[in-house]
Amino acid sequence: MMLSYTNIVVGTDGSATSLKAVRTAASLARVYAARLTIVSAYHGDGHSLLDARQTDVSALPVVSETRAREYLEEASRIARDEGAADIQLRARSGTAVQILTEAVGETAANLIVIGNKGVNTITGRVFGNIPTEVARRADVDVMLVNTREPRS
Repeated sequence: MMLSYTNIVVGTDGSATSLKAVRTAASLARVYAARLTIVSAYHGDGHSLLDARQTDVSALPVVSETRAREYLEEASRIARDEGAADIQLRARSGTAVQILTEAVGETAANLIVIGNKGVNTITGRVFGNIPTEVARRADVDVMLVNTREPRS
């Protein structure tokens, strides 16, 4: 049986590193003719990021729903330029880890693509980071994209 991904989830917070992950996910979606779901977390009323288990995971900038939707529109343009044909956008209130793992169940995704930001930092190793926590919680394949700029 050949490996094939049919539904891919990727997150964006508007950063250059997250958009590199979006580009990678969109390329995979094109190759596999898969649906690409791009998600962005925002901090909604009544939802405390301080309840998150990991300090580093909860120390996220407060983003409005409007800003999250702007991030999604930019990511969608990048995904279309990369050749992804079937793209869904989802702005959700919650932490990045929460919305990425929930999106897997909501979309029947079989792959999460995420940048490796924080994986190789001391803070990330001690307190946790979004990519590691997503990989720990996900019950599907997780691809970590190297988002560091190449050294010259």
